[in-house]
Amino acid sequence: MKEMDKKAFGRKLNAIRREQQISSEKLSELCDINAVFVRQIENATRLPSLPVFLRICNSLRVSPSFFLADSLLWDEEDKITALDKKLRELSPRQFSAVIETINTLIGQLSSNN
Repeated sequence: MKEMDKKAFGRKLNAIRREQQISSEKLSELCDINAVFVRQIENATRLPSLPVFLRICNSLRVSPSFFLADSLLWDEEDKITALDKKLRELSPRQFSAVIETINTLIGQLSSNN
């Protein structure tokens, strides 16, 4: 069984927190945890409990899969599964840009038929 990738989780938490311009202190307030604990998670020395993990996801408005993608096992990936995985790894801002691009592309393809 594959273990949770603490380093990837911490990097993603740090990146999304900074992208949203939220300090570790502010995130700790939003999640009702200690700011030191937030930094420990980001530095890959600790992992959050499930309730804290959910509060982090809700506070940052990201899917749990955004954090867990590096820890999931994938047996066989077809093109749709591979694309799904990549989409789930995107930040909310990146995801919105991809969706807008896909919708524009689909609209152009539909008008060409």
